[in-house]
Amino acid sequence: MKAQENQATSFLRSAEAEDIANRLLDPALRGAVVLGQDGMGKTAVAAEVLTRLEGIVEPYRVHGSPVLSRIPYAVLTPFMDSSDARDLESPLVVLRNIRRYFRARAEAGHPQALLVVDDAHHLDEASSHVLVQLALSGELRLFVLSRSRGVQIQELLSLARDGLMARVDLAPLTPDAVHKLCTHLLDGPVLSASSSILAQMSGGNPLYVKALISAASRNGELVQRNQAWFLRALPTALEPTVQDLAKELLSGRTPAERSILEAVALAGLLPRSALASLGTQEAVQSLLDDGYLEAAPDVPDLIGYAQPLHADAVRSLVPPMRSITIRSQVRGHAPGTGKSASLAHLSWALDCGEQISGQDLLEGARRANAAGDSELAHRLAAAIQDESLRMAAQVQSAVAHLALGNISQAKRELDDAVAAAPDTDTLDAAVLASAQLVAASARPGNEMQTLTGAWASRDAELAAGRGDGTGADGTGRAAWLETGTAVLAVWARILDGNLLQAGPPAAGALGSLDPEAGQPAYSATPVFHEARALGFALAAELRTAAGTIGEAVRAAHGARTEILQDPQASSMARGQVFVRRAMALLHGGRFEKLRQLLMAERSANPHYLLAYGGTIGLLEGALEIRQGRFREGLLRLRPAVEALRSRDPERLLPYALGMAGYAASVTDDASPAIKYAAEVDALGYTGPKGCWLSAQAFAAAALAPQGTEEPPPPQIRELAAEARDAGQLAAEKDILELALAVGDLKQARRLVDLTDSFEGAEALALHAYAAAVAADNPERMVAAADEAVRCRKYLVAVECIGHAIRYYGAHNNLRRQRALIQQLRRRREELAGVTVSYLSPSVHQVRLTRREHEIVHLLLEGASTRDIATRFTLSQRTVEGHVYRIYVKLGISRRTELETVYRALEAEPEVHTGR
Repeated sequence: MKAQENQATSFLRSAEAEDIANRLLDPALRGAVVLGQDGMGKTAVAAEVLTRLEGIVEPYRVHGSPVLSRIPYAVLTPFMDSSDARDLESPLVVLRNIRRYFRARAEAGHPQALLVVDDAHHLDEASSHVLVQLALSGELRLFVLSRSRGVQIQELLSLARDGLMARVDLAPLTPDAVHKLCTHLLDGPVLSASSSILAQMSGGNPLYVKALISAASRNGELVQRNQAWFLRALPTALEPTVQDLAKELLSGRTPAERSILEAVALAGLLPRSALASLGTQEAVQSLLDDGYLEAAPDVPDLIGYAQPLHADAVRSLVPPMRSITIRSQVRGHAPGTGKSASLAHLSWALDCGEQISGQDLLEGARRANAAGDSELAHRLAAAIQDESLRMAAQVQSAVAHLALGNISQAKRELDDAVAAAPDTDTLDAAVLASAQLVAASARPGNEMQTLTGAWASRDAELAAGRGDGTGADGTGRAAWLETGTAVLAVWARILDGNLLQAGPPAAGALGSLDPEAGQPAYSATPVFHEARALGFALAAELRTAAGTIGEAVRAAHGARTEILQDPQASSMARGQVFVRRAMALLHGGRFEKLRQLLMAERSANPHYLLAYGGTIGLLEGALEIRQGRFREGLLRLRPAVEALRSRDPERLLPYALGMAGYAASVTDDASPAIKYAAEVDALGYTGPKGCWLSAQAFAAAALAPQGTEEPPPPQIRELAAEARDAGQLAAEKDILELALAVGDLKQARRLVDLTDSFEGAEALALHAYAAAVAADNPERMVAAADEAVRCRKYLVAVECIGHAIRYYGAHNNLRRQRALIQQLRRRREELAGVTVSYLSPSVHQVRLTRREHEIVHLLLEGASTRDIATRFTLSQRTVEGHVYRIYVKLGISRRTELETVYRALEAEPEVHTGR
């Protein structure tokens, strides 16, 4: 296992290793200094560098250590065989002895010496000085590996500053590199959101990534299902290696520095003034210089840990009474409650048994729900004792339960929340949470209408109680209620699934949510921006379904703008905005924009990624499959499906199952994924109407007989008609594309009509494709293939060429047919390596005879037609006839093309990634 881990790290650091090896051979340099914290892969990089330099240099290794650092020249004694104690008193004598040692090795014919100094941060000052002199002499090269930028190696670093040595700082692994490492270590597909969580928690440190994987898999937090891996809970336990490093960190610091490290571990972030009160400014600066602490990027005065796991490990070592003492010392220097208090401060205060005001706890619960930390939100809400805040606390507790998928608990919390809300702030929050409950539990849309009536009734009661008849800022409040109730009306119609019934209420709501318009005057309610964001998101969903992609994207942008204005908007609302924005980009064929959005989403906090990781994985898989990259898409979908079984906030598991089953069937994947399609109907819930119809179509296509002459399954065209009748035009587009893929070419005319008004690059490619098929025009099919490539619809491009190949085969135009087959082969890389199963008979139906194969082999050896005629006792004219027929079958016109095309024919892979 250790060798496998080192191999993985070496692979990920191969670029750095190549750079270092080149610099070590640069005659203008005296060596290289590699800096990186523990676990960053210095040892693995050094091993890879030495492998690359094997036979060119001869390495000599020395290791610094805390013990040897107290003995002058201790690490260099292996190169001072003839020295005695008196020699160690003179740096000049030590230097001469070491130079004599390496000069003798050189004279004996050994390769150039490379002195590898590991753990150079433990060097004593005398050894460091001698190493600098050795490097300056040019008789050997230095390869220095150090954990920090401490005083022990400053003289060596000065050589790098002067341009005499190369300096390489090993940066943390990127999220993509961490994903590759996880995939390598776990030997299977890994949910990208899960690897992003590990990247954040480890700080990109390879050693800590491995430690987290080990502990999380042992504790059941990282699980494997159907040969795919995902995190179902955030890793909590720490491996002994991490705790040992934390103990070493504390033991090697002064008492003042230890107090600072403990305080920051407990508080998360603390101002410099608070840390200085525990020690000194010098102690704070020392920890910053050594890279253990760092300033927050947005607030430089706040200090936190550079390595997140160090904080967790140090916190676990602090006894409770010590924690209470430290808190009492910093309380006067750092806010521990109120709006400026961090969630870590509030949690720490609860741990220390402090009394926190109900308002501060409620504020903290809202912020915890915004961060997606549902457990902490529930804890803070439960700690509220103020009776006047009881209902507001229940609402926040319900939001936490909803985020965790605990529908029944959320329902209990919200049963009387609207009717009993003591003020408009609590009322609005209760209405929004209740609407989320209706959506999450897939209840019929009329429950939204019931909720609307209860909202208006309670708001009127509260207004009457104040005696003003309208409520505070009555005009603005009335406008706010009108917008809010219209949004609920749209939400109700979307839940019912029949968008053609949306009518005037939906139009009114969308009109009041124009992204270009200014905000209403009334914005006093805490959920103002969150509710407007949801309204924009629902507008985007309606417009995506209708095919007006430009308007959908603008509405989605409006939703994002609103949600960013509310730092306390719930994590669930942020997820709903993200999903509808992603769907608009997906259906509009804006694949690069969607890829960028998904990458950005993976940088969200771990709690959010835990809840929406399966959804992100599904969209990543859908993005690949929409472009015809079925194998890559299936690798994304397999862990996404398993994660959605655990957390499915948007009820997209049926859609993921259908798509994964289809991808598995058309790639002949033997994994359990091929069984997914059969699960769609048996799952027990359907999800959003458009996605549910598409899921059933994917499943039907996946379960259809393969490689037969049977007619295409009628269920797919029936589902397309159902989508059309419900106004789910985006779903109809997808289903009609599937229908053509399984051979139901009669649906081409409807796809032409649909995509004629549907916006976006994807619809443009599908329109050209369907029009060419409907016209049965092979040249239009070839032109449509070029259009599909421009729109990154690679499978559609292959299908277009495939139809043209079948057409020419049916009309016995073998030369044109074979030319297109060769074009398809030549463009295989451009077309993402895909092909379609119905091409296989066409590709192989025109085969060379045994005699023709023999003639081709002779031609490839350089034989002339006269030579071949003599070989087979044939006339030269007969051989020329054979050659002509070979050229026609292969779709070529000259001998120079023969080898490439013939070798490709022999190596034609049997890979099917579509129908």
